[in-house]
This record gives sequence, C-alpha cells and structure tokens, in this order.
Amino acid sequence: MKSQVAHSLRGRLRLRVEGLNFLNDEKEEIAQMLANLPGVQCVQVTPITCGILLRFDPTATDTSILCEGVDVTMARYAMNAYRNRQAGSKPEEPEVSMTTKQLTKRLALNAGAVVLGHTILPGSLLGGAMASFTSLEALTSLGLTMPMARSAAAGLRRDMRPNADFLTVTSIVASLLLGTPHSALMILALSDLAELMTSYTIERTRSSIKQMLSVEDGEVWKVLSDGRLEKTPIGKLEAGDTIEVHTGEKIAVDGTVVSGSAVVDQSAITGEFVPAEKRKDAEVFAGTVVKNGNMQIQAQRVGDQTVVSRIVGMVEQSELKKAPIQRYADKFSNYLVPLNFLLCAAVWLVTRNPQKALKMLVIDYSCGIKLSTATAFSAAINTAVKRGVLIKGGAYIEQMSSANTVLLDKTGTITEGRPRVTGMTMLTDTMDEAAVLSLAMAAEETSTHPLASAILTYGRAHGAKIPPHGEIVTEVSRGSRTEVDGKCIRVGNLKYMKENGVRADGAIPDANGAIPNYVGVGDKIVAVLYAMDNPRANVRRAINALRYDGVGDIELLTGDMAAQAQAVAEMVGVDGYQAQLLPEQKAEAVLKLQTQGNGVVMVGDGINDAPALAYADVGISLGSKSTDIAMETSDVVINRDDPMMIPELRRLARATMRIVQQNFAMVIGINTVGLILGAASGISVLASALMHNMSTILVVANSLRLMVFPPMEG
Repeated sequence: MKSQVAHSLRGRLRLRVEGLNFLNDEKEEIAQMLANLPGVQCVQVTPITCGILLRFDPTATDTSILCEGVDVTMARYAMNAYRNRQAGSKPEEPEVSMTTKQLTKRLALNAGAVVLGHTILPGSLLGGAMASFTSLEALTSLGLTMPMARSAAAGLRRDMRPNADFLTVTSIVASLLLGTPHSALMILALSDLAELMTSYTIERTRSSIKQMLSVEDGEVWKVLSDGRLEKTPIGKLEAGDTIEVHTGEKIAVDGTVVSGSAVVDQSAITGEFVPAEKRKDAEVFAGTVVKNGNMQIQAQRVGDQTVVSRIVGMVEQSELKKAPIQRYADKFSNYLVPLNFLLCAAVWLVTRNPQKALKMLVIDYSCGIKLSTATAFSAAINTAVKRGVLIKGGAYIEQMSSANTVLLDKTGTITEGRPRVTGMTMLTDTMDEAAVLSLAMAAEETSTHPLASAILTYGRAHGAKIPPHGEIVTEVSRGSRTEVDGKCIRVGNLKYMKENGVRADGAIPDANGAIPNYVGVGDKIVAVLYAMDNPRANVRRAINALRYDGVGDIELLTGDMAAQAQAVAEMVGVDGYQAQLLPEQKAEAVLKLQTQGNGVVMVGDGINDAPALAYADVGISLGSKSTDIAMETSDVVINRDDPMMIPELRRLARATMRIVQQNFAMVIGINTVGLILGAASGISVLASALMHNMSTILVVANSLRLMVFPPMEG
C-alpha cells in the first residue's frame, strides 16, 4: 500500500493510498497513528476517496519523510485491506443465453422462411407502408428478433445506454425499411450460428463437469432401527441417522462415534500421517479413512453438506466468476455500441446514402469482442475437465497464466503421505542388522501405525523373518513392545525409550530431517530406523516445469518440523520453506506475498490448507484424496495424484490467454476493414453482414481449438 502524492503545498500534503477504501473501520486508528508522526499538526483520513490529508510544520519535517512514515503505517494494514476487499466482493449477475436446441430451431425457422419466401409465399400480406414488414421473411425476422428486443429494452432501463442487442435490432428494422428482408434474415442466421457454437461449447463443459462430479458420491452402511444394515446413497442420509464404517472405508459424514472403536487416518485434515484412535463420543470428520476397526457414527452434517451437493452448487456459481479480461471485454464492447450509431449518422450526413449508413449498424465490434473471451474460457474449462481438473471460472484461468509465485503444502500434496524406511544405523556391535530388523518386526507385527507398516515392509525387503514373540502392546503416541526369548523389545520414539529407562551406549546420530524410530532390547537402544515421507513421482519435474514457464518463486509450507521440511525442500528443489505453520499462518503467508504485488497460487489437499486455498489468487486442491472442504474452498480441483497437472494447467491457461488476444486482433481487424469498405465502397448490406458475422464465427472457431489442446509431452 504505497502512497502517491496527489497535491503538495508548503505545510500541506495530500496523498492517495490504494486500498484505503477497504479500511473504513480502521480510519480513526490510522489517523491517530499518523498524527504521532514528527511535525504533523492535523490529519484527515478519507477512505471513500483513498485520500490522506496531512498538515505539518515545514520547519520540523518534509514531504519525503512524511511519505515514508505513511508507507510504514499503511503496511501494517495491508492484510486487513486485502481481507476486506475479498469479503466485500459482490456476485455477478448471470447472463441468460439460449440453448443449442433453441438456436437450432431458430436456424431451421430462418432457413424455412428463406425457402418459402422465394417460392410459395413471395408477396406481402399488406400493401403500402406496411409492405416491408408483412412479407413472410419480414415477419419471421421480427419474430426471431423479439428475444433481442427484450434484452435491448432491459439494457436501456438498467444501464441507460444501448447495448449490442439494441444495435442488432436497429439493423434488422433498418434492413426491413430498406426492403431487404433477406439481409435481415442473414444477419440473424449468422448471429445465431455463432451463438450456437458458443452454446454448444458451454453445454459440453457443463456436461463434462457433472460427469466428473457424479463419481464422487457413494454409498454408506446405514444402521436401521432394528439393528440391520442397509446400503444407502450418501445423498439420502439425514442428520441423526447412524452409519457403520469398517476397516478401509472412508467416513462420509461429520458426526460422533456412538459405539465401537477404530484407528482413523486424519492426514487429509491435520496434514500429519500419524493416525488417531477414535472411541465412543469422539468426533469424526468426512474424508478421513478407517485404517483398522469398526464403529457406528451418528451423522450431524449431511444432505447439502455432502461433497457432490456442495461442489455442484459451486460449479453453478462459478459460471458467474468472469475473468478480469472478460469483464473488460464486456464493458469495452458496450461502450463501442454508440460508436456505430455515430458512424451511421456521419456516413448518412456525408453520403445521403441509407444503404451505406445501414452498413455502419450491421458491422460492429461488440459481439465478437464478448465472444473472444467467453468461448475461449469455456473451451479451456471443458478440456481441463476431460483431464480430471475442475476450474471454477474463467477468472482463475487468467490469474493462473500470470501468477509468479507457487506455494506448496508438504504432506499428501508433494509427498505421498505415507512414510518409508530409508536407512538404518546400528548402535551396538553385538547384533547384526538382520537380527535387529527381525526383533523390530516382532514388536510392530500387528500395529496399524504407518511407521509400523514402513518397518515391516523394509524388513521383508531385506529378508528378515518375524521370530516367535509374546503379546504386542501398543502405547499411543509412543510405540510398541513385545517379548522375544525373555527380552523386552521396544520400537518407538525417543520419549518412549527415556520413559522406560532405555538408553544408548554412545551418541545418537542426527536424523537429518528423517523420522527416527528407535529399537530397544532390554535397557539398550541397539539401532535407529530412519523413515521419510517421500516426494511424489514427478514432483521435482513439475517444479522445474513451473520455473521454466516463468514462475519466479516456489516455496514449501508445512506444519511439520523444520528438519523434515528442509529435507523435503532440498529433495524437490523449491526456493524456500516455512515450517511448523498453523492453518491461519499459512493464510498469513499467502496474504503477505499478495500485499507485495505477487500473484499467488496455493496447492494443498487438507482442511489445514483450506484458509490458504481460499485467500490465494488461485487455490488448487491436488489429489484424489483431497478433503471435501479443500475442494470447496479451492478454485481448481485436480482429481489426480499427479503434480505434473499443475504446470499442465498453467500451460493451458497461457494458451487460453494467447487465443483471447488473437481473437481480439481478428475482431478489431476484420470489422475495421468492413466499416471502411462499407463507408467508401459499394459492397452490399448482405456482404457487410457476412463480413461482420464471419469474424464472430472465426473467433468462436479459434477458441474451439482449445477443446483439442494437446497434453504435455511425457
């Protein structure tokens, strides 16, 4: 929030600060802080005009010192201004458009009127002045023009100025007055053809989105009043219903455990892969997975809270989220409409030729400019959906194409979300690795902890066998123990070892970012197994592709410890990392970068990422296991566990913006040539209409190239 000098006199300084209009509640506080600046005598803060007026003693300070003081003060409120701007954004009004079925009927009616008007019914029903309006072609033209006439009237009432439909209606009526109803029908036919292509693209996109989302819904086991279980669609559950979940199943509702117990993987919520034990009265959340056990849950949030209901609603709303360039195109095209009327009047005054004046109404920029953006964005969204990516509006395509910063969550986003043992260090000379691995596997044999699974997998891969052992006792957040040949075997964290008096003879080596698992035999720590949550395949390649495509800063955000964050950051090649962040601190990191003028993309997968996803310019939910709330708050949902989809999405976004620019050039170029020819030569009204509408059709056809956009090689 840098200040700009609007006006300066001796002892008086007026500044303009962008974003001050979002700080109305902080006005008095800001004024008080500025009044404490050296030499300032009077302060007036006016948020509505983004203005700050300072009266000061010129012998005690000067304008440069005051500007610096204002900048420092306003920097403290930058995040508040950004939050208030996002919270205060108003939803856009939906545009009403005809379906492909309606447009096909209009084209068929148009063609029928042309054929019958030149064969069976060539004359007019009335003579005299009404003859031009009562032929079959003229009546058909008027009938087909009625939807545009209603839109033109609504635009005049709402905006107090003519819109593109008003221009089209005027050109149709003028064509009929000049006795050329076939020109009127041709104008309508070409206009409907361009809209048909656009409508087809949009409907294909909506259909693809619904198909993508329908697979997200599922069924659950509902507990009936007599205790029997019945498979029921999630959408039919009601608050208060009881469901039963079993090992390996995903919990589909938010609710409370009423019976049973289970170990639940909450990594999608907490960002950690350590599972939690859930017993009676414990709260559970949708999107978490039962690793071991069975339990019955009383549902609290169902119906519209389910993933499909929420996302379908978001998709419907997302169609209103126009890109900035799309809003600019709509606004610019509306301002160009009066230009056509001025050109029409000027040509008629100079040439006194009504045919040439009519051409100025037939050829306009507005239709093509509007379709330059709308069709391109719709085609891009359709292509993305076919590849398992849901983009919730054209705005995010434009922002993705220009973003210069990407923030990545660690657990489950760039890593697999499950640990693997990467190495082993022996702390004794009396045992070999195979023997220690066998003992560790004995203590972990029945554990459902991810680290236990990692140790068992590592041991089997090295040929270790599980020896006969006693009962296995698991202690939550500590580790597991058992007895082998009368000796107590413990596997767990260092706290577990210390609590039980198990010590190492020498120094324990540093874990270097890995997760250490200590193996104790009796009262001695004999070995350390190191586990890592490995990066996903292709994640380093994806980061390099983003950097090559112009992303200047790629950082890692995580709630994990700094050592683990640093290890992963070095493995995948990001520019930096921030560790031990709470969800709100991740959001603060996003806001801080935005207030510095960066376009920020945040990639995450869990509830702990939701605040950051919501605040980012583009929030991306990555992975098939993303939580419902992450998909709800994100702007883009990637339904695949492939990090390469992130640079692929950026490549599609940049290609879309190039096509939009090409479309603008075609519309302006072709229609400008048409206006010049219409005013200076003898081309017919029909030829002018053909030239104008062909530019619109070319724009739509160019946009449709995005529907066959080739995927990235490899």
